[in-house]
Amino acid sequence: MIRSRLLAACSALLLAVACGNPQEPSAPATELGQREAAALAETLNTTPTGWWWYYGQTPEQVSSLLASNGARLVSLQVEQASPLRFTVAMVKNSGSHAKSWWWYYGMTASQLSTQVANLNARIADINAYEVNGQTYFAAVLISNTGADAKGWWWYYGLTSSQVATYVQQNNARLVDLNAYVIGGVTRYAAVMIPNTGADAKAWWYYYGVTGSQISSYLAQNNAFLINIEPANSSGTTFNVIMEQSPGIHWWWYYGQSSSQLNALAAQNGARLLDVKTYFVSGVRKFAAIMVNNSNEATTRIGDILRNGTDGATGLYLQRVNGSVLANLQEDRIFEPASTIKALIALHAMRRVDAGTASLNQLVNIYAASSGSCPTSTIIGTETLGNALRLMMGWSDNQRTRALIDAFGFSAINQTAQSIGMSSTSLNHYPGCGGPVPNRLTLEDAAILYDGIADGSLLSASSRTELYARMPAQVIDFTGIQSAANTIVDQEASSFGLTSSQIQQFKSFLLTHYKAGGYTLCSSGQCLEYRSVAGSAEIPLCSRGLVLNQLYTFGIFIDGATNKTAADTTFSKAKAETLREPIRSSLSSWASCFR
Repeated sequence: MIRSRLLAACSALLLAVACGNPQEPSAPATELGQREAAALAETLNTTPTGWWWYYGQTPEQVSSLLASNGARLVSLQVEQASPLRFTVAMVKNSGSHAKSWWWYYGMTASQLSTQVANLNARIADINAYEVNGQTYFAAVLISNTGADAKGWWWYYGLTSSQVATYVQQNNARLVDLNAYVIGGVTRYAAVMIPNTGADAKAWWYYYGVTGSQISSYLAQNNAFLINIEPANSSGTTFNVIMEQSPGIHWWWYYGQSSSQLNALAAQNGARLLDVKTYFVSGVRKFAAIMVNNSNEATTRIGDILRNGTDGATGLYLQRVNGSVLANLQEDRIFEPASTIKALIALHAMRRVDAGTASLNQLVNIYAASSGSCPTSTIIGTETLGNALRLMMGWSDNQRTRALIDAFGFSAINQTAQSIGMSSTSLNHYPGCGGPVPNRLTLEDAAILYDGIADGSLLSASSRTELYARMPAQVIDFTGIQSAANTIVDQEASSFGLTSSQIQQFKSFLLTHYKAGGYTLCSSGQCLEYRSVAGSAEIPLCSRGLVLNQLYTFGIFIDGATNKTAADTTFSKAKAETLREPIRSSLSSWASCFR
């Protein structure tokens, strides 16, 4: 039995397409329609959206995932003909990504053509495959109306020379190319649109090229990939389509495992535009094209981090009790080094609030060692308040050990879990290392600093006492306050502020943070870890009054191989999450000080 599945997702924003026979492009759209058409071109739409990808899926599983995710397909590969299995990528079918669309499988050419004509649709992604000597098709269709309307053609059973003939004959460019084997002979299914009018652009396609050749062609043509698929069973060559570069952030990879591909997408803040699977010596690999899926601030700061170091990186900015404004790998667990000391300080101050500890109680002082790990030798005592000041303000590891011993690993970790820091754990004394790393995420750090700032985790008096013992009040230990002030100087020039107004702004701008850095060596390899998390009070002029806007922020570099690069990158990025809110506040600052 020939089986097909139809999934339509119509919204108030219906997009475009043509059916059956080749057609000329539709009449010019209105000005608004033209903007929408440009924004919604599949390869150009980098508006952040939900997305997913899967492999080894049955048709029923794909349909179920589409329904549960409220999604539509942007990449479809028949990875196995019998039983039928797919590799797919999908995006949330809403907002600027919304389209009327359908997908089918197990269809003959005539059946697919009938559906295309009946729906007034065009094919966006085509896969041909053979079962028992019969050629079937799996395809993604989009409605060929409105802003998506285009003239188009589709063909199957072509040789490479026939593909070239139809491209030239139609004055067209390829938007999808699928190789398949019939009777031991490679044939091609192709979808093309007129390379004229608004759709005209420089473009190229290549058969059987290696990864290095693709890189060379991309550089030579100033191009980006829109389609990639393996050209041989060993995964050493690929068929690709590329177009002139549209100036977006994008990436491409091959020879990746699923976990590697997920890590790359997370690190890039990207989504998969096209993904294909293949096997090398029996091991599943993937080739993929990614496009940016991050907002402007995340992209800008992410570039600083990605371009400066080979370590895994992340960033976070959130209004206290408000929306997330920038985020990259905010849920990735990293080795926090001294950044985790804020958790120890929070636990101590919560004990003070509970009346079971006092800033005046005595704690031990441990002797220093030749390295970063203090000894267990007690050389005296001091107040809890002083130990907190030296641990937070100066990142003193002797005091850190004293505070951990005063309260216990278990109790400190219980505090983390109780307030929702579910991915955080203190497993060893900072500065000493251990078989199990300490763990933190930027999301968890934001929970801590958010709760301190809004008063849900500490009383106002305990918050004041804690801030007085932290950077930047004790000392701007890692230069976050200084870097934020430099951002003020850089941005203020755009708003014509006087030096007095700039200084007034800086006097209200406060940061409260804890940073950390490690070099950890094992088996002859040393890796670098840098991080900072905290909160910031950024002044805002509203109706002639100066108000404080509260933010939590952070970045991390995890497992970099080059110390100099890690240090330089951290220095460049450490306060960059605050640039956009500082700029926004500066824009109205003069109205408070005329």
